[in-house]
Amino acid sequence: MVVNREVREIPSRGEWLQWRRGDITASKIAALFDEHPYLTRDQLAADMRGEPGEMPNSAMRAGNILEAGFPFAVREDGKGWELLKATTYHRLPDHRLGCTPDFWIGDDGLLQAKTVSREKWEEWRGHPPLAYTLQTLTELLVTGRSWGVLAVMIRAGGYPVHYFDVPRHEAAERRILDAVGAWWAAWDAGEIAAAAPSAELAAEVDDGTHRDLSNDNLLPVILPERVELKATVSAAEKRLKEIDYEIKNRLGPARTGWLPGWSLSYPKQSRKETIIPASQYRTLRVKPLETEDA
Repeated sequence: MVVNREVREIPSRGEWLQWRRGDITASKIAALFDEHPYLTRDQLAADMRGEPGEMPNSAMRAGNILEAGFPFAVREDGKGWELLKATTYHRLPDHRLGCTPDFWIGDDGLLQAKTVSREKWEEWRGHPPLAYTLQTLTELLVTGRSWGVLAVMIRAGGYPVHYFDVPRHEAAERRILDAVGAWWAAWDAGEIAAAAPSAELAAEVDDGTHRDLSNDNLLPVILPERVELKATVSAAEKRLKEIDYEIKNRLGPARTGWLPGWSLSYPKQSRKETIIPASQYRTLRVKPLETEDA
């Protein structure tokens, strides 16, 4: 898809807000599909007319404050990314579509940062709503970057961050541009466009990497048991290491040892040098949510 892109350095907040009013922006794109959690199409129209909008609230304040902590969280989580705060406004002038990314990742990636209360995270069932995936997809489309990450920080306990890959998606981008085109056609005619269809879009961007298991009958029973068993195994493994240390310490450099009723051996072993080929594997992690408040 060939598009005309424009980049503007942001000189002031006031000028930036004025630019945004002349475009549909990534943060508001979901309203065109009736998928935005806080913004209706009527409210979007009012905002574009310059009417007073939603006043900042505690959640917005928390998000603005905590956004600065994402580079630290990414480093601490061992992601290997170097985040750079974005300071530019990006546009597709032919479509009147714009965005202001949160962070760049290297030369070709971007990160959209979100914070959410633990209660809201529970409502989301462990996966961000379509609105924020659409926002990240739109930022990729407008900036031309090839891959993105939607990072969600839980405002609780140790402030854990959950990361969701958002690659470029040609079919979704086409739907976004179609919805934006329909909005502006109606707007220029003095009307508010009907909601763009979202069901097909949601199905297209669902990559199957998340599964809602809230209706499963067995897992609520066996997951607490798993926690107890893991604790028992961990304690047993720790004690086993302590005992082995005492045995090895007493054998010292000896290959074998003896005491009544027991035969001990601690021989040297050799193995051939091997080159382990690269591979992918999955690691199961199970953590009760209440541990995030510890």
